[in-house]
Amino acid sequence: MRGMIATKRCPPAEGLIATGLYYVHQGERKLGEESFQLFELPHGQGYHLQSAAVLQWPLAHVQRITLELDPTWRYRAARIELEAEGHLTLARYQLDGELVRARIEGTGRRPVELAHPWDGALWDYPSGLFAVALCKHVKLAPGDSAPGRVMRFALPSLEPTLERCTCTRLFDHAHTFELGNFFVKEFAVLSQARELLHTWVDDAGVPLRIDRFDRGEPIHFGLVRYRLFR
Repeated sequence: MRGMIATKRCPPAEGLIATGLYYVHQGERKLGEESFQLFELPHGQGYHLQSAAVLQWPLAHVQRITLELDPTWRYRAARIELEAEGHLTLARYQLDGELVRARIEGTGRRPVELAHPWDGALWDYPSGLFAVALCKHVKLAPGDSAPGRVMRFALPSLEPTLERCTCTRLFDHAHTFELGNFFVKEFAVLSQARELLHTWVDDAGVPLRIDRFDRGEPIHFGLVRYRLFR
């Protein structure tokens, strides 16, 4: 198992929007951390999001994630590389018209290829990157809710499942976080009356806190380091 993520200062790369670091906790127990970078592609071609994480939940693992989004923050593709228990699993997801195509391959297993109807579904995975894209994708006024669908990529299998959900944007407000006081937009995603995700994002659309309710006690992603370049 590799150590925790090392970061260093360097000149901002071309198109860099923001960088940050989340600490991940379950109650008082620290489970790991995730560092991320958000980029705008040249000539208004869209956005590239990437992160690396070391986590002890739900099993000890290292993961590297990329998300490709169009200029309206609509999904194009995602890639998740998961290293756990001596095995490497690689999953690729591609929006192809109205289908989401997935290919999952790994050590000691045959490749799996799946296709699901997209139907405007949000993409969800235990990562700050997916929360960024989700909140950019939800077009709700403060206080509004709307039914929809969410495509969840399971950890550690990485296989997608589609669920009906309700997305809610609560009223914008000021809130104090570890990094200070921010005016935030607050979102919640529920499925079958069960909350899946609750997050607070700043004006740039970066989640300052993410609460996930995948199994058992909630998992908290708290932003502890953050630089906004534009």
